[in-house]
Amino acid sequence: MLEKVKLMAIIREVDPDCTKKAIEILAEEGFRDFEISLSDSELGMECIRQAQADYAGTEIHIGAGTVSAKKELDVLWELKVPYILTPGFDREIVVYARDKGFEILPGVLTPTEVGMAVNCGITRLKLFPADAFGPGYVKGLKGPFPQTEYIAVGGVNLETAASFLENGFAGIAVGSNLVPKRAKEKDMTAIREKGRKYMEIVNRFL
Repeated sequence: MLEKVKLMAIIREVDPDCTKKAIEILAEEGFRDFEISLSDSELGMECIRQAQADYAGTEIHIGAGTVSAKKELDVLWELKVPYILTPGFDREIVVYARDKGFEILPGVLTPTEVGMAVNCGITRLKLFPADAFGPGYVKGLKGPFPQTEYIAVGGVNLETAASFLENGFAGIAVGSNLVPKRAKEKDMTAIREKGRKYMEIVNRFL
C-alpha cells in the first residue's frame, strides 16, 4: 500500500465531523491515502475510529500519524488501521509495529536515521522536515542508500510540491497547507480547490 503512495493528505487536530467531510471532499478529487495525526491522541483516535468505520476495506486508505507509543499501536491494530507514520525514527516503535503487521513510514532526516531504517528492512521513508536542507537533499541521501525512496513531509505547499517531485522524491504528503488545523465547514471549499491543484501537480509525474 505505502509503496504506491504519491500524494497523501495529513489531517491534524480537526474534529471528527470536519475530518469526515475533508476526506469525502478530497476523495472526490482523487485522493486515496490519508494520515490522521495523533498529535492530539484522543481526538485523533476518535477521527480514525469514525473514518475506519466508513472506509475500511475500500480504496480509501486511512493511516495514523505521529505515532509514538506502543499502546497507540495496540488500539490502531484493533481498528484495523493498515499503516502508520512516525515523526522520527524510534527503533522500538518501528520493530513493534512491524511485528504486529503494520506497514510503516518512519520519519528520518539524517544519514544515521536512514541507515537504521534500512537495517530494519524499511526502504520507503518519510523525510521530515523535507524542507530542512532543500529539495535536492534527497539525491545526496540516495548516494549511499540507492535502495531508498522518500515521501516529503514538512514544507510541502503548492509552490514547492513540484520541486520535491522533480528532485527525486517518490511522493509528497501535505498537511496544514491543505487541511488547516481545527478546520471548519467554512474551509471546505478551499480544501477542495487546493486538493484539485495538488492532484494536478502529482499527475504530471505519474
